Amino acid sequence: MKRRNLVRTPSLRPLAAGLAIAFAGCLAVADADARPQAMLAPPRAITAAPNFPPPGIRGTIVVTNCDDSGPGSLREAYFNAVDQEIIDLSELTCSTISLTTGALTDSPSAAGVVLFGPGKYDLTIDGGNSNRVIVHNGSRYLQLIGLSVTGGSYTGPYGGGCIYSYSGVFAAYANISACSLSSSGADHAFGGAIYAKGNVVAQNVRITGSTAHAAASDSAGGAIWAGGSANVIISTISGNSVSGDGSHYARGGGLFALADAQIRYSAFAGNTADTGGGIFLAGAATDTMVVGNSTISGNHARGAGGGLYSKYRPLQLSSSTITANTAVFDSGAGAYLASDTDIQSTIISGNTSQNGSQASDLGGDARITITGANNLIVASTLPVPPDTIAADPMLGPLQDNGGFSVTHALLPGSPAIDHGNDVFGAIFDQRGFDDTTTQFGYERLVGAGPDIGAFEFGAPDHIFVDGFEGL
Repeated sequence: MKRRNLVRTPSLRPLAAGLAIAFAGCLAVADADARPQAMLAPPRAITAAPNFPPPGIRGTIVVTNCDDSGPGSLREAYFNAVDQEIIDLSELTCSTISLTTGALTDSPSAAGVVLFGPGKYDLTIDGGNSNRVIVHNGSRYLQLIGLSVTGGSYTGPYGGGCIYSYSGVFAAYANISACSLSSSGADHAFGGAIYAKGNVVAQNVRITGSTAHAAASDSAGGAIWAGGSANVIISTISGNSVSGDGSHYARGGGLFALADAQIRYSAFAGNTADTGGGIFLAGAATDTMVVGNSTISGNHARGAGGGLYSKYRPLQLSSSTITANTAVFDSGAGAYLASDTDIQSTIISGNTSQNGSQASDLGGDARITITGANNLIVASTLPVPPDTIAADPMLGPLQDNGGFSVTHALLPGSPAIDHGNDVFGAIFDQRGFDDTTTQFGYERLVGAGPDIGAFEFGAPDHIFVDGFEGL
């Protein structure tokens, strides 16, 4: 019997089987203005392959070699792609495509392009730290499915250390790492790994070790800068940072979302910024932003909001764990709220100021209103719901406790056990399920009631056998 992590996918070979998984998510967001639907549970397993190519997608260009350029190369395919074309890299046998002549660049006439790889552990596009890796000039989504991107380095205006998109980015089953962005002169530095003028969707994605630095202007989004909405699902954003000269804003070490944001089943860990070390939600939209079934841990702010900073729009925070974050400001080392917030079944505890003294776990604008129930919040400068527990949640270390992303397990005897709620009907805790079947998962309700936080104590770590190689 072989133990498997619970958020995995079958191999993307053969191509049609992979498209069944990938396009189930991305066809719904093919237009730059489309808004992905909020998800209270991970997507259902895909049980049948669609016709190839899927409806709404034009033909396929097959990449036949791993050269930097020339016939059969990715560069030639990407440059010559037409609107909504699939560029198929799934049959390549090499592990790396090394770019030696600059970023991959497409034509604006290719409004939307799909890069479809064999799996994120099987193929990496490496920019060699000499330029961006991918530039998308079209008006629809750039879609990256089943591959890794690394080694992007860009100095100049706009943003995107690894990926720049004139419109949106949809990434699924992908790794993006070691990207760097530096502004020139008074230019902004937005998006250490990904810069998108439109929406960003990240599903089963890891973005790590990326930076954005502005010499004499604002910087934002060490991992992701989304000029539209941001939808982060079953993903890990860790070890990213934004910085500047100290006289300008550096916001959102992991994520900066200018409009609506939906974050679910994800981990933000070890990111750094001036404000909003893990996440900065500007929220200049009409929707309520959502953080659900997620862990925000070990992030740092040189100002306020070590884990999370929420600015303009209402926030819905549920079944999440915000802990071990630090901030220079004592108010809101875990989460700083400047907008009305509904908090349900969430742990906010163990966050500290930079010098190690006990800071408020939760703080913010005194004019806002906090509603909700069944929370564990130890120190707050804002009024919290009357049933809030203020006790040590007894959390284990941040580690792999199963599933796609790291969590803090509840230790035996934790006051968070059985004292939460599941008002939004989540089926699983943060660790999710295995998407080769809907039978297995880390259930949200085990025992007398749901637990507070992102982790459900006692949820089974299923052991099973399958014939798929994971991405």
